[in-house]
Amino acid sequence: MTQSKILRIIAGIAISLAFLAGAFYKVRLGELWTAFKAINPFALLVCLFFFGASCVFRAVMWRITTRPLLRVGFSALFGGVIVGYMANNLLPVRAGELVRTYYLAARTGIPGAAVFSTVCIERVLDLVSLGLLLVAGLGLGIRGLAPNTAGVTLAVLAAALAAGALILSGLVRLNKSPEKSGGILIRVRSRVKEFLEPVGKLRQPKTLLALAGLSLAAWASNYLSLLPLVDGAENSLEAALLLLLFINLGLLIPSSPGALGVMQVAFWTALAPFGVAKEQALALSLAFQGGLYLFTLAL
Repeated sequence: MTQSKILRIIAGIAISLAFLAGAFYKVRLGELWTAFKAINPFALLVCLFFFGASCVFRAVMWRITTRPLLRVGFSALFGGVIVGYMANNLLPVRAGELVRTYYLAARTGIPGAAVFSTVCIERVLDLVSLGLLLVAGLGLGIRGLAPNTAGVTLAVLAAALAAGALILSGLVRLNKSPEKSGGILIRVRSRVKEFLEPVGKLRQPKTLLALAGLSLAAWASNYLSLLPLVDGAENSLEAALLLLLFINLGLLIPSSPGALGVMQVAFWTALAPFGVAKEQALALSLAFQGGLYLFTLAL
């Protein structure tokens, strides 16, 4: 393991510890345990059902993006999605995307660069969906969503998408540039060509529209998965939307396995404006994380 990777892992753990300290500061453990025991198991099962539905939609998306490379069976694609989530629960700094890439490449023989490209396509669509949700939240005037903070977040998301577009443009130019001799350059161009192959499929409007629709369906399923957990909150529809936003914005922060600490702060800060006690929000966050871990482990 390189020194830079070790430093990233240490930084992620430090971030998680800082968030955990803030989340559990002055928390009464007795009230936390009481809140945990009061969680409705059926609500958690409904939550996991809709989470599973979102995984199905993502597997269908993956089937579309991998189709130019190879016709992959649905079970391998769904398994890859689950493996990615499970790896994120066990490994730091969102390593699940790389594990997911390796999983499908090893099972199908598709070049790793091409598989990673399909994962990047999905994540770009996620950034767009997250931005649209932020805009919708601002338009609806959801309590707890500060306009200034949301505006800065939208600017960061736009900058990330612009940076991605610049990188893609550079890769396209590199792929079209005259070939030069040299073993390393040949290998680099080969990986770039493999990476760009799935991207070319996006030029078809029908494909892009299908992916956008499936991405929104996956996000809608994630929203529905949170509704039963916040049933007791004031205006649960708004609370679930704000929680969805805060969870996914929190996941952009590199942290320890399972976004421990970050997830607790997301639940606490998202549900506080809707009258949910801190202990109850933290109990829900732990039940949510534990349920997702067991779900991915079981599958």
